[in-house]
Amino acid sequence: MKNTTKRIINFRFDRYEDTEKKLEKLAAKGLFLEECGSFFWTFRKGEPKKLKYTVTYFSEGSVFNPGITDNQQTYFDYAKAAGWDFVTQLNQMQIFCSEADNPIPFETDEKEKLDNIKRCMKKSFIPSMFMIILIFILNMFLQFNSFQRDPIGFLSDTGLLFSVSMILVGTIYLMYSLLDYFAWCKRSERSIANGGGCAESNNTIHKIVYTLFMIFIFVFAGYILFHIAFETGWIILLFIAQMPILTFVFWTSIKYLKRKKVSAVKNKVISVTVLTIVTFAYIALIMTLVLKFGFNTDHDSDYRTVSWPVNAAHNREYKLYNNDIPLTCEDLYGSIDYDYYSYERKADSTLFLSKNTYRQNSLPAKNSPPEIEYVILETKFDFAYQLAKEHLLEIPEWRDNNSFESVDNKIFETTEAYQRYYIDNPTGEYILLFDNKIIVLNMEKPPTPKQVEIIKEKLQI
Repeated sequence: MKNTTKRIINFRFDRYEDTEKKLEKLAAKGLFLEECGSFFWTFRKGEPKKLKYTVTYFSEGSVFNPGITDNQQTYFDYAKAAGWDFVTQLNQMQIFCSEADNPIPFETDEKEKLDNIKRCMKKSFIPSMFMIILIFILNMFLQFNSFQRDPIGFLSDTGLLFSVSMILVGTIYLMYSLLDYFAWCKRSERSIANGGGCAESNNTIHKIVYTLFMIFIFVFAGYILFHIAFETGWIILLFIAQMPILTFVFWTSIKYLKRKKVSAVKNKVISVTVLTIVTFAYIALIMTLVLKFGFNTDHDSDYRTVSWPVNAAHNREYKLYNNDIPLTCEDLYGSIDYDYYSYERKADSTLFLSKNTYRQNSLPAKNSPPEIEYVILETKFDFAYQLAKEHLLEIPEWRDNNSFESVDNKIFETTEAYQRYYIDNPTGEYILLFDNKIIVLNMEKPPTPKQVEIIKEKLQI
């Protein structure tokens, strides 16, 4: 029977009293700490016992050290003489336990204790927090650029919005943790100046913030499982796996260099450098895949694959989808003798807007039959409507000699309507604006009055 178990312990290095109380409660249940990890702590099972734990900080302690330093060993001997047995360490945090009812405390100077905590936090906690926040902010910056390029795609993609929300919430939580630590330091300094000890942590606020954060985490995890099971948006997994993968790379580098007896300074420099390089490479990989495939890489409709000549020496495989779409080329042009049409529909919906994209494409060839593409946007907030409108009417720099001209609203019974012109010639691309709906219609040439009536009927305008 396995005599050890692992548990996720919510701890912060500055909240040493919370950690002490938690370990004492677990010991009373027969779980005794053996090893600390970044996420999981290992406990040995045994007979319940009343133990006292104390958490102290030693500035020479570090995960980058190849072993226990001479000064650390002296510190441990000093604790042993006071009746405390060393249990384990994590960075500068050293954990001791005692079976005595009232063990002798070996840290009695509160000012020295606070100064020691602050030194240790500056060495590990604060830099690591800033590093994670920097990674999150970099992700947010890249997502903001994605939003600027395509606000419609951004606001209609549930997976992307959830990923951004996760990063944003994580950033806020980490910043709260830093500000809470700095506030605790100020309170402790005032308390010590007035003859007291280090300030107690505000557990009520901390528990509320932590509970809200964990609720969001579990809701997010539930959505991810649903999204993967039913929508197969596999690229979102890369966003979720980012922090575990980066953490694994970082700790693997540290442990490898420790086995090689590399000094703490070199270990830190090399491991942080590796983490930075892998972070940028990972983000670049995600952005590349998103730009190439989008988030939803699969379709839930049937399709057949055909091999089609691209040139005289090369064939390419194409997927021909068979979705039901409300408006087809056959509706507009009558019967078409062509067996290689792809009828494709893609639906995206979020709290902000829903986006339904429909395409009827032919294979590339001379004298290919007509094609059609249209997008129906239904917005739920005015700001989303305005963003979509501005984005659609913006002419990219690479589209020279293009412009949008307003057309008579009576044609499609719109509130606003625009047609794209190329060198003063009208094209078959329209942006049709209604009260809470926008239709982007792209045909090969402007529709006839009869085709307009068909479009209005099929798209329920």
